[in-house]
Amino acid sequence: MIVHGWTALGDDSLDEGRRFGAAWAPQLTGALASYLELFHQSGVSRPVATEIAEGCREATEQHAPAVAAEFRGTAEGSGLSVRDVYLLASRTEVLARMAPSMECSTIVHVPSDGGGPRTLQTWDWHQTLSNETVVRRFRAPSGARIATFCEFGQPAKIGVNDRGLGLHFNILHHRSDGTRTGIPVHVLARMILEDARTVDEAVSIAESVPLAASSVFTVAALHDGAAEAAAIEVAPAAVAVIAAQPGHTLAHTNHFLDPALAAGEFSPYETTSVPRYDCLVDAADLARIPDHHERAMAFGAIRDAPISVRPRADQPAHLRWESKLTVALDVVDGALEYAAAAPADLADATWVRVSAA
Repeated sequence: MIVHGWTALGDDSLDEGRRFGAAWAPQLTGALASYLELFHQSGVSRPVATEIAEGCREATEQHAPAVAAEFRGTAEGSGLSVRDVYLLASRTEVLARMAPSMECSTIVHVPSDGGGPRTLQTWDWHQTLSNETVVRRFRAPSGARIATFCEFGQPAKIGVNDRGLGLHFNILHHRSDGTRTGIPVHVLARMILEDARTVDEAVSIAESVPLAASSVFTVAALHDGAAEAAAIEVAPAAVAVIAAQPGHTLAHTNHFLDPALAAGEFSPYETTSVPRYDCLVDAADLARIPDHHERAMAFGAIRDAPISVRPRADQPAHLRWESKLTVALDVVDGALEYAAAAPADLADATWVRVSAA
């Protein structure tokens, strides 16, 4: 997988959207074609996908107008329609209707000695999709500077701001998915990165908007000299918070940990979510390692660890997942560090650091 880099020059959302769309028109067009094919393979017609995206568009214009302006600019710059840009931004909401996916393993240790949270995540996605991605650097209307890894067409995903907060992102599936319209979960990730300094502020933002699909945001922060972290599980039905106490470690994969939301879990496919979660919990002490690269290498050295997801040849192409990225967040200095590889393959991969500032 290729991870491109992009830095915004200003803070006008419409203009920066135009610049981004013009610079990455081939990648945006390619991503749209790939996702339309995935929707078709998964049994979602173009009219249904468009209807879902239109609902997300209305909610985004109401609750995140600056992001909506960026999307309009992206459409103008790339030559895509605004509707097509929303199809990309809303791919989770479309896929939530029919094809639950395996995606991502996250762990965060919260030191009690005044140091910053120590985090690690894999990004697992379809083998055939998103083989070009991007780390975007920009200044938000709030003044916060942000660095975020995402697919083309997404406003944010895994990222960090320069105000002491970082966000990891895992997909979840709930029976309430698709029962209402709402903003895309990737727009909510952008809102949290733009405006939150603390876990409590991130929770308040998550609780303030309607959603059409489920995910979990594992938010880590250093505030007033104290580390904090929590998994914010969101679904159209409710928002739940699982906090990590100082000195403890929090893991999350792709099943709900909150008992009430877990009762509405929806997953018709056999997944590796529980084995991956158990792997992280069993190796929780490794999350204490201060150096981000060393921490990632330590998890990669676990023999036959399921957190390094490999595509299965016995599955159809649209149901083959693999670990495409390993990433850690430095909330103290506002940076993310990553390699385009599974943890088990880090010895042969290039480790990259990108600062929000």
